[in-house]
Amino acid sequence: MAPDVLRADQIEVIPSGFLTIRYEFRSPVGTLGVLTVPAFRTESRFQDADGRQWRMRRSRWWRREYELRAGDMVAATARGRGFRRADLDIAFGGEPYLLEQADLWGGKWRLLGPAGTALLEIRRRGMLHSGWVVEVLGPVAGELMAFAVYLIVTIWREHAAAAAASA
Repeated sequence: MAPDVLRADQIEVIPSGFLTIRYEFRSPVGTLGVLTVPAFRTESRFQDADGRQWRMRRSRWWRREYELRAGDMVAATARGRGFRRADLDIAFGGEPYLLEQADLWGGKWRLLGPAGTALLEIRRRGMLHSGWVVEVLGPVAGELMAFAVYLIVTIWREHAAAAAASA
């Protein structure tokens, strides 16, 4: 199978833009939604193909805590597992999930469901391609998938900022 050909259970997350980055979630059946991550704001937005919107942001600056909001309602929260670990515990729909880093470089992640089974595998598109490929391994809500991608993008940005500050 050619690398640009998507299977039905794969979604490409394609970035575009310079300061404000738009991540388009593309599947073989069309665009599923767009995640917008501004460079100088703390709040990102996801709009699905039906026009529904969710806001994502870090809820506490001194801790690794994040939230997904639908209007005024908190739909999901995420909290880092420790100081040195990138893994995040997520609460969504009254159920616990885990977003875990699956390699040492942060280029591959897994979203585990309440039973500990992998629901998503999210990996970098490759060395020459920016963006992500999401493999759907089990049933998962679109806003939870977008929240997982937002968390990974945010972690990558925080690591890049820390590396630039230490140079």
